[in-house]
Amino acid sequence: MKYIRKGNEPQEFTEWKAQQKFVGVNCNYGSLQNPEKRLVHQSLLHEQGYICCYCCMRVATDTSHIEHLNPQSKTDSDLSVEYTNMLASCGSSKHWPKHCGNNKKDNAIMVSPLQSNCEDLFSYSSNGKIEAANNLNQKHNDDVRKTIDILGLNDYDLTQARINALDALQGITNDEAQQLAQVCMQKNTQDEYEPFCTAVLYYLKRYFGVQP
Repeated sequence: MKYIRKGNEPQEFTEWKAQQKFVGVNCNYGSLQNPEKRLVHQSLLHEQGYICCYCCMRVATDTSHIEHLNPQSKTDSDLSVEYTNMLASCGSSKHWPKHCGNNKKDNAIMVSPLQSNCEDLFSYSSNGKIEAANNLNQKHNDDVRKTIDILGLNDYDLTQARINALDALQGITNDEAQQLAQVCMQKNTQDEYEPFCTAVLYYLKRYFGVQP
């Protein structure tokens, strides 16, 4: 999980909500259609650097969906169209593997990618598993473990993808590790983060002593 710094919602989305309320139409996510819905989706992907809000795999418009951090079933109409409650999660259909937004469904999670310290709460093992970081207090440990379970972050496909990302680091030098750490911390010229950047950065810190 990578910290997401929310930006401003698309102006067209703001205007659509204002118009809906002005004419007395029920303003909720179910009534959101294109082009406003597409613009919101594109904005979410851009601010996340085209990685999933939960697992950090590479995503695009056709491999992701608009996710509600606070489930729609448990929120009022206004919150269902609140941009700060929206993220882009991997999975574009019900046939997508059961992890992240497709596994979360209507459940609430205890650790959010909007928490500035969320990256520090997770650790990664060489077998591709994501776990609670060491030295957490009992509550934080329980919250992290429940979040991992609700999101299915140790799904087989995800663990294999992390293994592949970490295997690519074998044989790199200390200088290369330092350079790669900088790459993992910022978007490239296409405004993209590296896939599984948090797992790679954790590995570089632990095994190469990198201090970004």
